Amino acid sequence: MSDVIAYDMKNHAISVGAQVKYAGTHTRGKVKEIRVVGDSTWVLVDSTNLYYDPHHLELVSKEMETADKETQSLEEFRRRLDEKREMLPFLLLKASNILLPLATSMYRQ
Repeated sequence: MSDVIAYDMKNHAISVGAQVKYAGTHTRGKVKEIRVVGDSTWVLVDSTNLYYDPHHLELVSKEMETADKETQSLEEFRRRLDEKREMLPFLLLKASNILLPLATSMYRQ
């Protein structure tokens, strides 16, 4: 069934081997198979091993995929940085509860 072509949400032709992105979750993957069942066309994506309605997929280029991975990496870095910033007051308080008694005991001697 590799000669079957599906059309994405922007009416671009999708063929086996193409890189696609599912609009609902932004899941990306490579098209493994295109199957027609009755009046419906389904596209099998390798990253999830699930069939998708091609009208909910978007054809993406390798360059877009690489750029998105870099963007996701930056977004992931920012998310982790924000989590650490949120914990900073707690960590400072905890450190002061440990260090303050230690420092005062050192000055008493």
